[in-house]
Amino acid sequence: MNRFFMCVIVGLAFLLAAPEVRADVRLVGTVGSITIDDNAFVPQYTTATLNGTTIKGNVFVRRGAKLIANGAIIEGNVQADRALLVDLKKGTFVNGDVQGEHTRSVRVRGNTVVGGNVQIEEALAPVDVDALLVKFARVDGDVQAKKSAGRLQVIESQIGGNLQFEENYTGPHVIRDNTIYGDLQFFKNWGKGTITGNDVGGNLQFFENRGKGTIIGNYVGGNLQSKENIRPPTIRDNEVEGDIEIE
Repeated sequence: MNRFFMCVIVGLAFLLAAPEVRADVRLVGTVGSITIDDNAFVPQYTTATLNGTTIKGNVFVRRGAKLIANGAIIEGNVQADRALLVDLKKGTFVNGDVQGEHTRSVRVRGNTVVGGNVQIEEALAPVDVDALLVKFARVDGDVQAKKSAGRLQVIESQIGGNLQFEENYTGPHVIRDNTIYGDLQFFKNWGKGTITGNDVGGNLQFFENRGKGTIIGNYVGGNLQSKENIRPPTIRDNEVEGDIEIE
């Protein structure tokens, strides 16, 4: 076989292999089960839906953009800056962190797994919209929400690190029926805080909050502490292995 036909056969074999896209990739519209071998981004004011897509780098979600992932694999981080929505669902896997800054809504749900942290800061959503939703998910690192407005919910999920809500505004804030291997810390928040039915490996701390609080039916492997709150929370039916300190 001469060299020309050998090159044609090799080229055909490459085309028949699993599709792979290289270099920084612009994500717009619906993307199927291809492999992107680099970083990717969702441009400003556009929407990208990933259906079974594999991305070997990071995904950046720009101002006003939306990222929806259904069963996608992202080997790096998902980073949203002034975006409208990050919605990771249907068993999506993110090996790194999921981070939203000035982003309206970050959702991690539907058997999604995050190998790093889920973090939002300075989100701005109405009280009936989830600035943060972690539901039926696994996060191996921390879940952190800071200085954000809108509804914050962590429900029926597994958190490998700490769960921390700090200096958030409107609420409501719901932390319900989770397994949290580290501490649960609820500090300096406005709005109603409901903490019920959680299995907390470390401490449960409710400090300097201004809204109504409910802490009911939790298992706490460390200490349960409630201090310097403007309105004393309702605390009952908790099983606490360490000390209980209520002021």
